[in-house]
Amino acid sequence: MTIEPPPDDRIPELYADGVFDIGFGNGMVRIDLFSLSALRKDANGQPLPAIRQRVVMSLPGFLASLSALEGMRQRLEAAGVLPPNSGSVPGAPVSAPAVPAAPVFQSPVQATIQPASPTGPSTGPATPAPSGRPRSPNFG
Repeated sequence: MTIEPPPDDRIPELYADGVFDIGFGNGMVRIDLFSLSALRKDANGQPLPAIRQRVVMSLPGFLASLSALEGMRQRLEAAGVLPPNSGSVPGAPVSAPAVPAAPVFQSPVQATIQPASPTGPSTGPATPAPSGRPRSPNFG
């Protein structure tokens, strides 16, 4: 599939330091992107993450995006930009998984940013996020 850019070539760009949170609800995947704040700092003077943008996708669109990201990781490995097997999860079995692993992204605020729970949507009452874990109020 080819998508032609607008005739004036003015495609807006967005910069993000990483993914803050990912959630699933009402059939849609919501991905909050963050940048490090220039104004808000933690007790050690380090910049705090601030949600800047949200990407909302259908489940098929999200799965297609995972495939595209994995393809980019493989191309970066082939070009020597990333070391071989950079997408493998530490401690994971050496055998090839049935579904390609998502790339592992490192963030300068890795200690405060935790990946979203891999479990599906909750059927019970919403429980608050564990203390110390940044969480979007728009996800259950």
